[in-house]
Amino acid sequence: MNTLAGIGMGLVGVFIPIYLLELGYAFPAVILWLLIHHSSLLVGAFLVVFISNSIGLVRCWYIRVFLVSFLFGGLFLLPSQPSFLYTLAVISGMEAAFFWIPYNILTVRKTEDATMGSSLALMSNIGSGVGIIVPGIAAILIVTFGYGVLFATALFFILVSIFPTLPLRDEKTNFHFDRAVVKKIVKENKRFIVPEILDNLGQDTQVIWTLFIFITGLTVLDIGALGIITGIIGMGVTYITGSMIDTWNKKTVVRIGAVLATIMWGISYFVAVYAPTPATLYLVTAIRGLVLGVFVSAYGVIMFNQARHHDAQFLVLREIPTIFGRIILFVATLVLISIGRFEFVFLLAALSSLYFCFNNIDALMEAPKNNK
Repeated sequence: MNTLAGIGMGLVGVFIPIYLLELGYAFPAVILWLLIHHSSLLVGAFLVVFISNSIGLVRCWYIRVFLVSFLFGGLFLLPSQPSFLYTLAVISGMEAAFFWIPYNILTVRKTEDATMGSSLALMSNIGSGVGIIVPGIAAILIVTFGYGVLFATALFFILVSIFPTLPLRDEKTNFHFDRAVVKKIVKENKRFIVPEILDNLGQDTQVIWTLFIFITGLTVLDIGALGIITGIIGMGVTYITGSMIDTWNKKTVVRIGAVLATIMWGISYFVAVYAPTPATLYLVTAIRGLVLGVFVSAYGVIMFNQARHHDAQFLVLREIPTIFGRIILFVATLVLISIGRFEFVFLLAALSSLYFCFNNIDALMEAPKNNK
């Protein structure tokens, strides 16, 4: 399922904002679209839980297929129906919620604490192994046939991805977010609030960077080629990091990743301001993808293991600081664009990574204490 769904969204993921730019929408309008998308994802996360309590997690993916169909159909019609723009951002956020919340919950339930690093690496690399050429294929489809064929192809793979999940259709949730439950989970996991905000701020700066290098002069084919390069690098890094996480001190791996990510975001800023040539953009994108893979894999294991203590209710409430971090990023981007200092957003990402060089990682790895 991860492989097929990964191909489907891998075909369109990074290219939807680029599609909006190619339609002539201004850069700030695309950033606002992303802001609405993530706000919708937050609302959708709680809606998914409410629905999965009744119909199960896998059937939420059925709903997602309908949402994706509306999304791709709306994007195809967007040139003649520009009023659809921000409605599609809402639908996009909802479909993301209907995929990621069930996926993350099932990941927590079907993996073990001691081997979480290698388990996440295996799941990621199964998808990456098949999908390594997906960005290149997507770019070729766009250049040769246009975005309509791209959307249709992606929808086909997403539809087919439902079938391998049928044996899990009885998996349900029983989450009830009353005040007492929410207060208890927040109190036990408050140490994750700031890390989740800063982690997601840094991760989503990757999207901003992709739009920047497209505007700077790289083509759709260049973006596809970069996707292949970073996919190959990421697959190797994910495999190595997954093994390191299970055998090394997780704190050490997080620290190494954070230091390297801080350095690379700093370099990205200087490249963006002083040397935004195709060669330097290719190089810095590939290397930064490598070091971010180390950090994201290590921190992700800590977060997923923490979710076990609340049957993944933590993962749903986690969306609040997660989305807040992204909102900070996109609002900051809009402000920086308005004052002519757009590139400073990459320094903001460097600062967010720097936080993890000094944060108390041991506290993040502790099991929550029972609070009365």
